[in-house]
Amino acid sequence: MSMSVTSEVSQRPRLLTGFRVGLITALVLSLVFGAMIAITFSMQNEVIAHDRDDQMGAISQAITAALDQAGRFALTQAETTARHAAVARALAAGDRAALSELAGGTYAYLKTQGVPVFGFHAADMTYLLRLHLPDKFGDDLTKIRPMVLAANKTGRSQVGLEIGIAGTFVRGIAVVRDGDRFVGTVETGLNLEPILEQVKALTNADIAVVLSQSLADLPPRGASQNGAGETFGDLMALASTDTQLFNGLLRDGAIRLTRTRDVSAHQLQGGSAAVLVQPLIDFSGRMIGNIAAVKTFPAHGAALQRTRTELIAAAMIGAILAFVVFSVLARMIAMRGQS
Repeated sequence: MSMSVTSEVSQRPRLLTGFRVGLITALVLSLVFGAMIAITFSMQNEVIAHDRDDQMGAISQAITAALDQAGRFALTQAETTARHAAVARALAAGDRAALSELAGGTYAYLKTQGVPVFGFHAADMTYLLRLHLPDKFGDDLTKIRPMVLAANKTGRSQVGLEIGIAGTFVRGIAVVRDGDRFVGTVETGLNLEPILEQVKALTNADIAVVLSQSLADLPPRGASQNGAGETFGDLMALASTDTQLFNGLLRDGAIRLTRTRDVSAHQLQGGSAAVLVQPLIDFSGRMIGNIAAVKTFPAHGAALQRTRTELIAAAMIGAILAFVVFSVLARMIAMRGQS
């Protein structure tokens, strides 16, 4: 009996030694695993952020390219019409019927291509003929159409965004000359929505044109005026592929006026997302608001969560196994030392 008790007492230090060695080893390995996991998480965040920025950069380029392409298309159509000598003579004479006959076929084709605006301005800055609104003519454009004013003053064609009473369009305005005499201008205008939808189809991102009322020199206006969208302070989504989405982002302050391109992470119901904001420039080079884009990255969030869960589980299992293995080894070594 006494020998059994003595044996148990002698084994306790060895058991305690094995437990301590295993525990210390497990703690050390846990710290090492923790540091490795932290480094891995940081690298994952960098890779995801880099991928997000690359994709949003491509979206930014796609938006810019689509607007530029739309502008070139609009200007090409206007320039082609302006080069016809018969058009120049009819515009110089103020002959609306002749202009309608000469350009009617062109406009009929352009309508099938999604071009809603096509018309002629006289040299005195009045709207001589709107083929899209033939019954509305003769209004003075000197104070409401800066793009037409610029074409008249410089004698050069204009292309780009312009805010008009009917809305904001990508316009091309070509100068018309009868010989060497300036006789007026012709314009083609494209809606923004189809351009944004084209970019969305290409990039799988939602796009919006966000107007700043102060930068665009617009008076404060409500949602019912001139087709304007809901306003959020100084900003409003003039055109977008998802009105509810962008109104929510504007309301939450996720989209703010910026003069440089900015990409930020954002959480949406669909998961991890990125918000791109870049300057919106009109035909004259003046900033009038921002272009915003939102793209969700559900794979980023799911893959990241899965990988991190697996790494943490592996680290915990490794620490437990290390504790067991080194406890046993330390006990065996201690027992051999006693023998």
